[in-house]
Amino acid sequence: MKSKFMILSILLALLFLPLSGTSAQTTPGLLLPIGAGYTDTYTAMAQHAVANAKGDMVHILVLASPYSTDAEHISEGERAQNLKDAEERRLQTDGACQRNIPEGSTLTCKVELLPIFTQEDSNNPDNLAYFTDDVSMIFILGGDQETGMGAIINTPVEERINQLHEMGTIIAGTSAGAAMQSKIMIASLNIGYATDDGLQAGALKLWDTEEKHGFSFSIQNAVLDQHFFQRARMGRLVNVITQPGMPHVGVGVDAYTGVVSDSEVLRDVFGLYTVTVLDAETYHSADGVKYVEFSETRPPLISVRNIVLNLLSPGDVTYDLKTRTSSLGNPPDVLEREFDALTLPAGAGPLFLGGDQLDTLKDSAILEKFKAVAGENILIVATGYPSSRSAETAIKKYTEGLGVQVQSLVVGDEPIVIPDDVTAVLVVGKDTSKVKVEALAPLKDFWLAGKPVMADNAVTPVLGAFYSNHEPTPDDSELQELATQKSFWQGRTKMAPGLGFLNITIEPQLLADLRFGRLFSLAYNHPEFIAIGVNKDTAIMLDENGATALGLNGIFILDLRKAKLQLGTNDGFVINNGMLDIFAPGESIQAEIADVNARFDPAPTPVLPTQEPTATATVAATPTQPATATPSIVPTSPTAMEYAETPKPAAFPLWTIAVVVAIAAALLYFWKRK
Repeated sequence: MKSKFMILSILLALLFLPLSGTSAQTTPGLLLPIGAGYTDTYTAMAQHAVANAKGDMVHILVLASPYSTDAEHISEGERAQNLKDAEERRLQTDGACQRNIPEGSTLTCKVELLPIFTQEDSNNPDNLAYFTDDVSMIFILGGDQETGMGAIINTPVEERINQLHEMGTIIAGTSAGAAMQSKIMIASLNIGYATDDGLQAGALKLWDTEEKHGFSFSIQNAVLDQHFFQRARMGRLVNVITQPGMPHVGVGVDAYTGVVSDSEVLRDVFGLYTVTVLDAETYHSADGVKYVEFSETRPPLISVRNIVLNLLSPGDVTYDLKTRTSSLGNPPDVLEREFDALTLPAGAGPLFLGGDQLDTLKDSAILEKFKAVAGENILIVATGYPSSRSAETAIKKYTEGLGVQVQSLVVGDEPIVIPDDVTAVLVVGKDTSKVKVEALAPLKDFWLAGKPVMADNAVTPVLGAFYSNHEPTPDDSELQELATQKSFWQGRTKMAPGLGFLNITIEPQLLADLRFGRLFSLAYNHPEFIAIGVNKDTAIMLDENGATALGLNGIFILDLRKAKLQLGTNDGFVINNGMLDIFAPGESIQAEIADVNARFDPAPTPVLPTQEPTATATVAATPTQPATATPSIVPTSPTAMEYAETPKPAAFPLWTIAVVVAIAAALLYFWKRK
């Protein structure tokens, strides 16, 4: 009897042996989304690839499908140019790999460029031979994520990438290659929408269906966006995460910056700048979102409260996307805030804070509101212009917009003198760094005496407690990086005391001029004040009824009064549990209680007419226009033998399991008969 039990035990052990052997091989690989760029992130990326070497080789595949202009068909000239351009990135990746091999190690680097740009390429069996089981990392280049994912989706190549990731292969990607690492993928802005239209309903094209999506294994509990602050994409990410059926968490990775996603835990930010996490779930912001109708010619605008904001820089801070928890601490169950600073002092006149009305002065609803309280004798004051002539030109445009006779003056070095008969002042400017702040001091006394004041564009920020003392964002790429991204490093934004009309900080042209870095700098360095971002064609009106949003876009309020602040190893801002609110035109600007137990009846998503694409010339998504010459460097496809000889994880044959089961059944039958 004992022998029968022993035999049965051995057979059962053999039966379950393959199950335990297989499970040890199923640790998925890391995800490394990079916001954009290459040079500043190669080192960290290569280090992860080297650490993930299988055997004596660091095997990296470079996928350049986002270079294509069409996922179905490209010309031979475009293919040749794509291969040539991508080969440069392959060489750079190989160099980074070589530089990061530990001294004395026997490891070698093998970096291959995949000739995959279309669906036909992804269905070509020869191309599957590249995807051997020893691949350490697949690196996806930048370009267009819609064509990049479109070239491989629902093909053997996609299936094989899924398998390799499940077996431990790291998936890294920059720009479009990062976007593809989000299961729900932001494909693009829809036709007719620009960067500063991101808050409008219907602005975005999403891949969020069974047929169209990012990699199935990629980030599930959040939606990822790239080039985040470089291209002012805060509005469009908020747009996505507040929609029904979407993950209500967003991750914005800035250019020249990457982050490790390890089983949905964000850690080890690398590169130069920041990673932003927007949480519209904890306080049910997405459930409470409103779509505000404010114009017959524009789609509704998103209005949302109590988004929890975390900002990560290089260092040891982590964020779990599944639980929405940070290593620095969790948001409280209930958070009460007030915007008392947006209240007029006793006896003060109405105050208008404009983000730049110059392009919409004709029939401007904001100017009409100002005219309604301004009285009969308006003075236009111009400051912050490069010359008197340009200041006079601006005065003329604002005068035409008002449609009434006005007095005017251009500010010099001396304090302005406001004539006794003036009933309201409109003060305008172009460049905050050129605004004569001290010369405007008499304006505050005029306002406190009960007279209306409107400030627009460059003058608006100097009315706050502090302001960022900078010129408009330049077009030059290096100077633009300094203005938009390096402003997230402590000490890179010049700040000066303002006139103190209100105890707030303000930044105009937030989206259109890419000024989120300045807004965050003001909020981080003066967290006792709420920081307000006012967009173009938008303003805040303060009167006896409180503060109201006006115009054609949203008002952003960044509130760090209860946040935890520190610096990363690069002196970049780290913010834990800041708060973000966005107000639409016509809304009263008031704080709402944030409560994890709040309940909302979600507003229906607006149904908008489908826009038909216009007939336009195709714009190539590749770094350079396709050339007709064939490059001399063309990747060589591995042979089937090379693929077959690559070591594979041990797998227990199915026929062996069948034999064991048959023997066990026979033994049980024999045992019972005895």
